Amino acid sequence: MSITVHCPQGHRLVTHDDHAGKAGRCPVCKAIVSIPPPHTGNLSETAILGILGSPKPKESTIADDLDEFAAMAGYPAKKQQQQSQQKLCPSCDREIDTGYHICPHCHTYISSLNDF
Repeated sequence: MSITVHCPQGHRLVTHDDHAGKAGRCPVCKAIVSIPPPHTGNLSETAILGILGSPKPKESTIADDLDEFAAMAGYPAKKQQQQSQQKLCPSCDREIDTGYHICPHCHTYISSLNDF
């Protein structure tokens, strides 16, 4: 079996799994590359959230921008109230937007195949 790693300069390196947990030099740029130890268990929820990153904020729409410009010009905003659909997190029972697949409060993965 082999392990694929990238050196600090971005070169893709493939090495045998016997080298796991050791360090070596990149044959291209001679930078020191650490080869991670073999992964023996499942990823924790914290590790998965670290890979996925934090949820992206909701993007503004053109209607939001127009309402902001109207308010600056002294006109009343014509923004239509949009109610976002909510669902309950099965772990912490808090309401969250249906667009979330990981609860932002308790970090529980809550998606199903129907969500995609």
